[in-house]
Amino acid sequence: MKLLKTKLLTILFVLAFSICYSQVTKFKTTSGSTKFFNENTQRWKDWEKLTNGADILITLDMTNERIKIFSKSEQVFDIIKYYDKKTDSDGDDTISFQCVDQDGLKCKIRFVILNSQDGRKQIYIDYSDMIILYNIYNLN
Repeated sequence: MKLLKTKLLTILFVLAFSICYSQVTKFKTTSGSTKFFNENTQRWKDWEKLTNGADILITLDMTNERIKIFSKSEQVFDIIKYYDKKTDSDGDDTISFQCVDQDGLKCKIRFVILNSQDGRKQIYIDYSDMIILYNIYNLN
């Protein structure tokens, strides 16, 4: 009886552990913006508001090392490198990932928690010639 109890507890522990660490974190966007690099002036242009940047689902799936953005055209990013969390002088935290999108282009994705602004959250998708920014909140 004791052996059966031990096995049952072990199975429950393994199931609970795998469920906790295989979760997908979900976010929704409230707005979005883009910024483009001007090759002629070698400077970044001003931010432009995305007209369809609100109410978009974003998932962070650490088990499958994938980030998905369910905008008008679904964007899939495979994580190829993790960076350490950084905290700036304002106390804002940034967690970054080196990724490859569905077209094979490399980009960096940054999740930013603006602790200096009541914990407001943002996600940046940085390409060499374009940056996409979404203001987000957790669904989980």
